[in-house]
Amino acid sequence: LLSNLINKGYSVNYITKNAAPREVFFKKLRKDKFRLNYIKTLFKGSGSFINVPNNFFDCLIVDEAHRLNERSGMFNNLGESQIKEIIHASKVSVFFIDEDQIVTTSDVGSVDLIKKYAKEEGSETYHGEDYNLVSQFRCNGSDGYLAFLDNLLSIRETANIDFEFDYELRLFSNPVKMREELRKRNDNNKARMIAGYCYDWITKNDYNPDVYDIVLENDFKAKWNFNNTKTWAIDEDSFEQVGCIHTAQGLEFDYCGVIIGKDLIFKDNKVVTDYTKRAKTDKSLKGIKKTKNYALADRIIKNTYKTLLSRAQKGCFVYCEDKELLKYISKITRTDIEC
Repeated sequence: LLSNLINKGYSVNYITKNAAPREVFFKKLRKDKFRLNYIKTLFKGSGSFINVPNNFFDCLIVDEAHRLNERSGMFNNLGESQIKEIIHASKVSVFFIDEDQIVTTSDVGSVDLIKKYAKEEGSETYHGEDYNLVSQFRCNGSDGYLAFLDNLLSIRETANIDFEFDYELRLFSNPVKMREELRKRNDNNKARMIAGYCYDWITKNDYNPDVYDIVLENDFKAKWNFNNTKTWAIDEDSFEQVGCIHTAQGLEFDYCGVIIGKDLIFKDNKVVTDYTKRAKTDKSLKGIKKTKNYALADRIIKNTYKTLLSRAQKGCFVYCEDKELLKYISKITRTDIEC
C-alpha cells in the first residue's frame, strides 16, 4: 500500500508506535540504496503529529494501531489523542488494528475510539467484514492456527480445538536443546528466540560478558537484545540474544523459539496468568497493582504470548518454565516433548 501510493505521487507516511518495525524497514531500504533523507520522511512514530495542519498528508498508514497511546511524550502529557491527531493530519487515514494484540496498559487503540475521533473530525469511517485482511504471511498463512492459540491460551473459545496445521511445532523441556535446534534453522538469519517479559533487563547498560538476564535450567544463559541496536530482528550477530514483545511485535521470522515464563501457567485444569511474575523492569503492566485491574493484566499477558507464538512463518519451538503448561500443550497438540 505504501509503495503503491508513493508511486502515484501521494504524500504518505507509515506509522507505528513501536520503533522496531520502522527501524528494520528503514535499514532494509537503506540496503536498497534509497535516498537516506527520503526514507527518513516515510517512517514516523505515532507521537509525531501533534501540531500538524489539517489534511497536510494525503494518506497516513498506521500499523499496529491497537498500540496507539492516548497522548504523546515520555509522560503522556503532550498533544491530544494520537488517533485524533493522525486523523486530523491526513485526508485519508488507514488503521491496521487487532485488539487482541494490546500488550501494555497504555495501549488504547480500538475501533470504537477511531470512529469517535473520526466523527469529531468530520471524517467518514469504513470498517467491517469487507475491510478485514483475508490472508496473512505468518504461521504458514493459517488463520486457523491463530484461532487455535485463542483456545490454547483461554482467550476465547473457537472451533479450532485441534492442532491440524501445516506448521512445525516443537516442544522442549530443555531450553538449551531448543536453542540448538533453532540454531539449525538460522542459515538465512531468520530464526530468533523471544520470551515473555519475566526477566529483569540487568544488562541494559552493562555489557559485562559474564552477566546474563535470562538464566534457566540446564545451564541456559542468555541476554535480552542489546540496548545499542534497534534492529535486533535482522542484525547478523543477534541470534544469541533474546527478543521481547517490544522488539518482535510487528515483525516476522521464519522460525521462533518462544520462552514462556512463570507469568503463564497451567493450574486447576486451565491456563492462568500471574502478573507478579513479570520483571520489575517491565512497564507493560504499569498501574495494575494500584488499579487492581487484574482482568486487564490477564488479557495483556495472554495477548503477549499469542503475539509471540505467532511471529514465525514456518515453525515455532516452545519451552515453558511451568512443566504442567508444557504437558498441557503437548496433550492438546499431540506433540511429543523433546528432552
